Amino acid sequence: MNFFASLLNGFTSWVGSKYNKIIYHIGISLQGLQTNGVTGLPEKIATVFTCCRILSENLARMPISVILDNETGRTELKRHRLYYLLRYQPNQSQNAQQFWSTIEFHRNKYGIGLARIHKNADAYPVRFEIIHPGQFKSYYKTATGELYFIYTDAYTQEEVTISNADLLIFRNISEDGIWGLSTLAAIERQTNINERALSTLDNFHKNNAMSPMALKTRIPDNASGPAIGAMVDSKKQFGETYAGPDNAGKIIELPFGSEIQQLPPQLADAELIQTLKFTREDISAAFGVLLGMIDGSFEKMDVEQLTTLFKNNTMGPIVAIYIAELMCKLLTRDEILSGQSIIFDVTALIGMDYQKMVMSIKEQVVNGMMTPNEGARKLGNTLISGPNGNMHYMQAQYIQLENYEKQNPLQKNDPTTKTQ
Repeated sequence: MNFFASLLNGFTSWVGSKYNKIIYHIGISLQGLQTNGVTGLPEKIATVFTCCRILSENLARMPISVILDNETGRTELKRHRLYYLLRYQPNQSQNAQQFWSTIEFHRNKYGIGLARIHKNADAYPVRFEIIHPGQFKSYYKTATGELYFIYTDAYTQEEVTISNADLLIFRNISEDGIWGLSTLAAIERQTNINERALSTLDNFHKNNAMSPMALKTRIPDNASGPAIGAMVDSKKQFGETYAGPDNAGKIIELPFGSEIQQLPPQLADAELIQTLKFTREDISAAFGVLLGMIDGSFEKMDVEQLTTLFKNNTMGPIVAIYIAELMCKLLTRDEILSGQSIIFDVTALIGMDYQKMVMSIKEQVVNGMMTPNEGARKLGNTLISGPNGNMHYMQAQYIQLENYEKQNPLQKNDPTTKTQ
């Protein structure tokens, strides 16, 4: 039985008619919320850490904007009450990069990232406080369907009850739509295999079990006890004298009665490395990270193709999680209906060389999609003074085929083409 089925079936309790609510206790016996099903220390596995780092860093480097879409086009609302909070400083102790990368790390490791919304007297957000998933104990719904969470304050150690409306909740896929499933819990078998394989490989090398040669000593049948002891001491001294990197290059003197013997090739290295390769593929697939971004196999791939693939397949769905939650909890209904929205600039993820970037901007400028000064800003160039640099330009020979007769200047001025 999976975690949430057990959670809902086995650990649901009524708390009396006075409260008229059901409390769902998270992980009473199956697991603690501190780990959400994650066992061991999988974040210490290089592939797991790299996946978490790639996702966290890339989410945090996308600029967040509040925009307005209407009949005149798209406008960035830099003076909106949320703009500075989301883009630059969500709270007094963290900048936006630190805040969003931490939230995304929690989401990848624990299946959920949470932040409390602190509001002013007018019920507008003034700061966001990250709350570690391990601080949460339970949640419940009231008879009217309102959702509340119970967590322990990290500083006062007091129990706090908070409404869903006052929490930003960025979750993985979920069975109950409330608490996300941890990716690490889903790939526990792969991470355990990875850890055991690395430990085995490490112990093999530590005990010199991977050596292609061995020292063979023949003991005569009539050897006495002292003679055998002397031979054992001689082998021990041999190891101390010639083994290890500090003794490399010395002329080797074999102990009396000993010879170097070739061992059959050991396949443990190859087999374990192959095991690590397969588990690495499983782990990266679970996180949705391209394997080539982890093992470097994409280094010869076109950077624009690679980053576009990463944006569309990996970061696109993650960004959708954040946008949906931010708009639901931070914008009013009237703001949304008026055309306001919160967006992540996913184009910041797409890498291209300078020549391609210049050509892309040029195409937009000459086709009236961008002003010359907008293009100059993107390239870091000096702006054109005066109003002309802020105007849109386009070649004028394009005409509507449906109105060809009216707009074609040759037909207007050439008497031979005029109809009677």
